[in-house]
Amino acid sequence: MKAKLLMILGALLFILPINGSITTHHKKRQIKIYKETSRSKVTTRVPIDYTIEVTGDENYLQIVFPFPLYEADITVTDKDGNVVIEENQTNSYEGKVLYVHSPKAYPYTLVLTSTTVDITGEITLEEEN
Repeated sequence: MKAKLLMILGALLFILPINGSITTHHKKRQIKIYKETSRSKVTTRVPIDYTIEVTGDENYLQIVFPFPLYEADITVTDKDGNVVIEENQTNSYEGKVLYVHSPKAYPYTLVLTSTTVDITGEITLEEEN
């Protein structure tokens, strides 16, 4: 019983006053908040090579886009202006492959329009020697 009384008395006399003196002697610091305002023009640099690879033979024409496409509109037309391939609002993070079966109407015109890049090009037939 005496031991419990000494423990309670010790806690009241030593521990509580020490904790109270530690918290009351420190001054409160004022926190300064730094907020950057948004910029009106953001310049981005994208380290992506926008090269389109085209392969094929007399049975097919393969068009490979080895870069990501975001909301891309892709149109491939033949020499007469007929639409051969039309892809609207295409999203692909790993690139895309398109095929033209039995290509005979060279040159083909490729138009790619997206949020990151606009490409217009012509696909021609190369004769092998």
